[in-house]
Amino acid sequence: MRKIILIVMIMSFFSVVLAVTRVAPITKTGVQVNPGEVQTARNAWSVFDATVLSAGDEPNDLAVSERTYLTALAAAEGGDSKILTLLLHSGTRQGWNTVKFRCRGITDNGTATFQIYLGTLGGAPVTDVTDCELVKVGQLAFTIGTQVSTLATYEMADTVVVTESMSSARSWQKASPTSELVAEADLNLIGADVIFAVPTVASADCQLLVSGF
Repeated sequence: MRKIILIVMIMSFFSVVLAVTRVAPITKTGVQVNPGEVQTARNAWSVFDATVLSAGDEPNDLAVSERTYLTALAAAEGGDSKILTLLLHSGTRQGWNTVKFRCRGITDNGTATFQIYLGTLGGAPVTDVTDCELVKVGQLAFTIGTQVSTLATYEMADTVVVTESMSSARSWQKASPTSELVAEADLNLIGADVIFAVPTVASADCQLLVSGF
């Protein structure tokens, strides 16, 4: 009888311990956080995909037959090799809700224009979906200023003109200060996890920069 009572007491003890065990969420860096606090990602700016060189032809905007993920990747005419692709399936980019764009180039008053498309493969980082439609959400036309950047010989764009696409309900936000400062545009992704940027104008070597949260 005593053994039974002892077993019941031990089981009751562990039941109480397990009942009050607290689950504490942690960030991607292993830091414990309060579940009631809003945690905003602070991701460094990085090159969207690759440097866009002024040498050679710039691509035309995506044709109606190229506006899916796979067909845009397969495009091979003109300067289509310069089309930039960004997947939000891995690392710090996976949880982005908003994407931010800046631009830098090697020539003062140089111009760089990007057509921006969004798509959704879903199921990051592993998905059974291998293709998706692309929706044009707008055009970003940057003018390079003279503010120094972290990359030698490249200067930051101080002007951006945003042309929203009629095919998207999303609204862009922008800062276009001119005066040799830093221009920036941002967009709510609303679940999209694929971004294509088509550099239809590149008067000099340039880079599209991206960050998000």
